Amino acid sequence: MELNQWVDELFEVFDEDRDGVINRTEFVELIDCLLQDKGIRMCESIFKRFDKNHDNAISKEELREMVIELAL
Repeated sequence: MELNQWVDELFEVFDEDRDGVINRTEFVELIDCLLQDKGIRMCESIFKRFDKNHDNAISKEELREMVIELAL
């Protein structure tokens, strides 16, 4: 599966309220899914790291950067 397609699908699944960003609650679920046993303890620092504009949400582009760095 191509990276952009994978990110689009991840974003669609985890943006549960369909507001166009991944909020903290959705992010915890995403990280738990991606990192499994490492997940919850790392969420806060990872969220801060990838919320580049500090708007307390993860945009699709921020998610793309996170997936490239953490999952590939």
